[in-house]
Amino acid sequence: MTLPVPHLDDRTFLDLVTEARERIRQSCPGWTDLSAHDPGVALLEAFAHLTEVMIYRLNQLPEKAYVSFLNLLGVTRHPPAAAWADVRFTRTGPDDAPLRIPAGTRVAAARGADPRPVVFVTCEPALLAAGQREVTVRMHHCEPVEAELLGVGTGQPGQVLRAGRAPLARTAEPLDLLLGVEVPTGSVELGAAAREHDGRTFEIWRAVDSFAGLSPQDKAYLVDRCSGTVTFAPALDLRAADGGTLTFGDGAVAAVPPAGRQVRLWYRAGGGPAGNVAAGTLTSLRDPLPGVKVVNPLPAAGGRELEAMESVLLRGPYAFFAQQRAVTARDFEVLATAAGGVSRARAFTRAAVYSFARPGEVEVVLVPYVPDGARPGGQLPVAVLRDHEVEEVRLRVEADLERRRSLGTTCRASWARYKAVSIRARVVVRREEDVDAVRRRIHDRLHQTLTPLPTTLNPTGWAFGEPLRASNVYRLLEHAEPGVRYVESVRFEVDEAPDNQVRTLAADQYQPRTWYAGSGAVLFRSTNAGAGWEPAGRFDGETVQRVVPAPAPVRPGIVPRAGSVAVATVRAGGGSRVHLSTDLGETWSLLADLDSRVGDLAWIDRDGAGALLVATDTGLYEVSLLPDAVPLQILVDPADADRGFYAVRSFVSERGAAGVAVAAQAGFGVYLSHNAGRPGSFSHVGLANVDNRVLAVQYDGPATLLWSGAGEPDPKRPGQGCFRTRLFESDVKWQALSAGWLGGTCRDLAFSGSLALAATQSGGVLRLDTLAAQPQWTSVSVNCGLPLRDRTRFMPVDAVAATGAAERLVLAGGERGVHRSEDAVEWSASANQSTADVVTVPDTWLLCSGEHDIEVVRQDATSGH
Repeated sequence: MTLPVPHLDDRTFLDLVTEARERIRQSCPGWTDLSAHDPGVALLEAFAHLTEVMIYRLNQLPEKAYVSFLNLLGVTRHPPAAAWADVRFTRTGPDDAPLRIPAGTRVAAARGADPRPVVFVTCEPALLAAGQREVTVRMHHCEPVEAELLGVGTGQPGQVLRAGRAPLARTAEPLDLLLGVEVPTGSVELGAAAREHDGRTFEIWRAVDSFAGLSPQDKAYLVDRCSGTVTFAPALDLRAADGGTLTFGDGAVAAVPPAGRQVRLWYRAGGGPAGNVAAGTLTSLRDPLPGVKVVNPLPAAGGRELEAMESVLLRGPYAFFAQQRAVTARDFEVLATAAGGVSRARAFTRAAVYSFARPGEVEVVLVPYVPDGARPGGQLPVAVLRDHEVEEVRLRVEADLERRRSLGTTCRASWARYKAVSIRARVVVRREEDVDAVRRRIHDRLHQTLTPLPTTLNPTGWAFGEPLRASNVYRLLEHAEPGVRYVESVRFEVDEAPDNQVRTLAADQYQPRTWYAGSGAVLFRSTNAGAGWEPAGRFDGETVQRVVPAPAPVRPGIVPRAGSVAVATVRAGGGSRVHLSTDLGETWSLLADLDSRVGDLAWIDRDGAGALLVATDTGLYEVSLLPDAVPLQILVDPADADRGFYAVRSFVSERGAAGVAVAAQAGFGVYLSHNAGRPGSFSHVGLANVDNRVLAVQYDGPATLLWSGAGEPDPKRPGQGCFRTRLFESDVKWQALSAGWLGGTCRDLAFSGSLALAATQSGGVLRLDTLAAQPQWTSVSVNCGLPLRDRTRFMPVDAVAATGAAERLVLAGGERGVHRSEDAVEWSASANQSTADVVTVPDTWLLCSGEHDIEVVRQDATSGH
């Protein structure tokens, strides 16, 4: 709760005049004319006005004291940040000789309405090598100030010097501020940094946040970039309570410039949002480079103004509580936003979010700073946010937090991820309203509310992980716009969703409520049990064929691999690839590139080493999880080395013995290995002349059961259904499960407790009670919610996945996207680009505005309403 700030004197002008009139009546009864025209009353009101101004100034004392206290605590304003741009230097003539681009080369933007030119400079030299036609150079919107003489050392503690070109801009380069103290030539300490200037040697000193913890020999200083003030170490009387000697002797707590030695400063002046120029505007060379033209292919980014005083007053208490150490989540966030290119930050313990994270890992999600000029009317597309993500800023934040973290923790910084939402709605306004003006105000309000960055309407920005509900939009439009009578037909649209051609589905057994769906070239991930989906992997030029998260260790012999996900894709030009992620799809690495088509994947562990088994059209392959591994073929049937396989499954007995089963193409049956799929360990176990398309493993108490789903080429026939057998027994005996089967080919199998679920060609999702004495498949009603091909047949269901009976969730995928159910009886769409209810987002993501489409009509144009 904020403490109320007292008014030292709360009297107003009217109070002062009233009090003076009462005094006149008591002390001067002869003064009867107290009208405004009386000269005495005019003087009285004049003095009352002056007194009111004095009272106002008196009441500013608490704020002045507050600012003084913040100064005592060392809270300073954030300096302006200089924009940066990658500028391309290109030869225009035939000369191919080496060309040096010296540091300090200036390039100006094309003149616009502003007469002041925007000039970028190179802070480091570059070289256009012989024969090279172009080179890209990083330039900054600032003016380098080289070796400015701040003053001469006095040898006394607490010396203060000031730069002549304050404020000192912050740039994305690591050495944008250097302070050197003159030393005799040849006397620089071993390993110390130094610079030469005007025949003198200057040893580079270190900028620190505080002199606490330094020794008298440490060469350090404090710098306030906003005022350009440089402060050297003071002398403190640090005697113990018993009157002992000074802790640091009788001098300064750290080194100070010796008397008579020059102190010089290398820094950058300028900066600010004016440097955020558009692409193609940096075209004018200010310094001669014959035969060279310049241009910036991408917009400049990173420019930011000096921090406003109001922001400092709000940030001050947070900076005080952080104590320059990162302990709490708020500490990490405050320190992260101190960087010039960061507007918001959210810190969280990774182990609380990700199952694969180790204890003590902290992640800080950053939102870049975007100047107001780059988001007119509050419009902030995801592309603009991405354009303002400066990698150097992220690295600087990560390094700074790493220095300030607590012992035993690790820290990483990453840029936030976003989901754009477009709102479609119909708004009815009163007859007298200006339709265009209302539509414009509504669009501006939506853009300024649904945004990752702070605005006047949303001072904190949209919260991390906060969903957008229809009720939010109704409240925003009806209550905020007086002319609106009512709002109808609100719908949300997102850019991407697995709403078509879903070929594979899987539930992550380590991460609660996390599912994967492959659609085209994108692997989507849901972190809320299918309620919302976000892209987790993008494989351009490929189609996701199979996604297989690492299995949970339900039995001995399965190595825990939390966070690991494997994806098999089919290339457009032929062949396949296997990709691996160890962090739930956040990052991916290419594991294998094959010439044949991949049909299935399975995880296997042998002697503590992990691998993936890959079933392809030309055989079974093993791919190690180690980097640069080469796929090795496992010979299943010596009589046919190139025999293709539809499916592969690994399993573990109750005693931890690993096995592998593969389903051969062309009706060659099922092969089984009880020796972890090692070469030479496979034997044929039946189901010859059956088109075995799918394999699945069911753990039923101590028993391990292998299931096979059969194909059916004739669409008019119901199909053979499935077969199952018990593993790790003396003899393999298959049991046919065809009673009640319809729908042709079995395309996928899943288990939810004792319930078996089958994805079929035309019968939807069938279910079977595996504990029944006479198991029989049960079909769903044509009105169950799964998409229909015609009045009696369903669209093909290509994938089905389920969690345990405790969670009771089943997902099915096909041409119309993902559908979800709790009982495999009633289904509903789970992944549409358009929805009328809610748009969710993961806890570490942010929602932002897309292209809204608000139809505004007058009351008399709505059919009599």
